[in-house]
Amino acid sequence: MLEKYRKEFCFSEKEGNEAVMHMEQMSRLVEDLEEKKRKSKDPAYKKARSLKKLKVIEVNKLLKEKLAESGYVELQFEKPEMGRFVAVPFVVQDEKTDREEYDSKKELKKLIDNVLLDSNWRLMSDGISYRVGYLSGRLRCYESEDELAKLFS
Repeated sequence: MLEKYRKEFCFSEKEGNEAVMHMEQMSRLVEDLEEKKRKSKDPAYKKARSLKKLKVIEVNKLLKEKLAESGYVELQFEKPEMGRFVAVPFVVQDEKTDREEYDSKKELKKLIDNVLLDSNWRLMSDGISYRVGYLSGRLRCYESEDELAKLFS
């Protein structure tokens, strides 16, 4: 009796492995859908999706224009650091010779933060350095939606 019903009601080893694989795929699919649903309701993810995803050339043009209005000239981006994330070092000159080091650094930081506020780029936490009218720092590009959402959570 066991032999008779075994073929009818039991999987072979190959069929069993395929069934297990399909069940695992279905459970991953359900988890992915639940996570997408959660992210669609999360305000941090909504805000992250609304940010402009700028390329480096767009950031360069945008910053050059806004920095020139405030007396910062000759913006130059250096070779990017391609690691876990993209970091782009930059150098700019302060055209206003009467501006003190502290004021120059603070004004540049504030200006960059405001210009990049609605984009996927941010000034890195090491801030702005100043030497004889040259200001330098690094910009970071946030590429994934998860990284951007962390900024707002």
